[in-house]
Amino acid sequence: MPRRTKPPNTTDPFGSADLRLVSMIRGQDELIRASLCTLARRGVAFRQSEPRRAAKWLDLLSSHPLYKAGQFLFDLLEWEDFMLDGPPPSVLGSEEITALLRRIARTMSGIELAQASDKAAPLAPTGGPSLPELEPGFYLYRDVVLGLIAHILESSPAVLAEQEKSWT
Repeated sequence: MPRRTKPPNTTDPFGSADLRLVSMIRGQDELIRASLCTLARRGVAFRQSEPRRAAKWLDLLSSHPLYKAGQFLFDLLEWEDFMLDGPPPSVLGSEEITALLRRIARTMSGIELAQASDKAAPLAPTGGPSLPELEPGFYLYRDVVLGLIAHILESSPAVLAEQEKSWT
């Protein structure tokens, strides 16, 4: 006697608004992955090219509460798995990283997210420098931090001066 099977449910409960939101979330996920992976790859390059300097930066930051909080959240949210899931994302150029950091700073300084996102143009990877590939491991958070440090140090003096003003 043949086994009866239910016909598959072919009606998708998502409407067009749901699908647009899913598409927006996936786009942001790819931007976050590309940003974190680019920073980590820059960190690897920094660590490989200047190991003593990178080690001194990590030693200086390792006892800082924000560094520790970042490590805790990085591990808790399993960012490493998120970063390494799938093919490597595009490498972002310095301009894209700077624009993203400015968007984050605006958001953290009290500007409402909706206002900031309405005015900000979406970031699209335009390609960046050739950087080392990432490997999974305990040090991926450190590489992201080193990449951020390298980006800030390599930015123009005007960017550093701008950041210094906002922190004082």
